[in-house]
Amino acid sequence: MRKKYETDADLMNEKDVANKIASARGYMMQKLAPMSRMDYAAFSTEGLKAFIEIKRRKVLRSKYDTVMLGMDKVLWARQVSKHFGIKSYFFVQWNDVLGYVCLDNDCELDMGGRTDRGDPLDVELLAYFKISDFKEFTDDKAQK
Repeated sequence: MRKKYETDADLMNEKDVANKIASARGYMMQKLAPMSRMDYAAFSTEGLKAFIEIKRRKVLRSKYDTVMLGMDKVLWARQVSKHFGIKSYFFVQWNDVLGYVCLDNDCELDMGGRTDRGDPLDVELLAYFKISDFKEFTDDKAQK
């Protein structure tokens, strides 16, 4: 089994973003099991509304042109969207703003990842989403 790199701080960052989504949209956010494709499932009184992947980047949004996510997560999200009509969203908390993009959006594929941990599984095929495609998340409930 692959080593889990997720830290308590990572989980707290995820929970903070999930709480912002829940508060702004009135969703009940359910944390999914470790090693699931997405971090959270968002529910309303009508049922499952969306899947959510959350990342924290300790830079300003403007630092890079793209943000990466494992291609396997994107493929899974697109299959769920296609077959079940349930969208998946990628939320990124930068130092200056919280943004999101639908995982059905266009992206580029390329190899990438980290090499600083000495784990060969850290380099994989990644989906690169343009930062300019991210919408700023606000707590305006009218945006539901």
